[in-house]
Amino acid sequence: MHRPHPGGRAGLRHFYIGFARVHSRLLRSTRGRPSRLTPRLRCLVLETIGRRSHRRRQTVLLYMPTGGGFVVLASNFGREHPPAWWLNLEATPEAAVLLAGRRVEVRARELQGEERAAALREAVAYNRQWRGYARTLHRHLPVVRLEQRSP
Repeated sequence: MHRPHPGGRAGLRHFYIGFARVHSRLLRSTRGRPSRLTPRLRCLVLETIGRRSHRRRQTVLLYMPTGGGFVVLASNFGREHPPAWWLNLEATPEAAVLLAGRRVEVRARELQGEERAAALREAVAYNRQWRGYARTLHRHLPVVRLEQRSP
């Protein structure tokens, strides 16, 4: 049986997925604390409504801050199928973000055209994992802005 080299792309992907699981438990239990994964990279907990179950779902995501909102990429760790959280947002764009112990009501909007291109350029410069996903994915990579809703 052939196993991928631990230092290869598959090994790195498995490391990120395993780390994300552990980090996700911490962030969900603390309502988004700590909000930084590294001095530069930031995390949030996204709460969506399941498109089939209609249950509340929580997912930890890396995000890029923007004026009054958050940009996230539906990269699914570079997999060729979209993440469940994105499919949930397509069905119900109203969601919430847990960040630094606060809950922020948001509405998801997939960026299109030049707005998407500009945000994607900025995102891949911000996060090198996103750069790799954008380069290697064969499917459409949704660039999503989570915009704060009025209470």
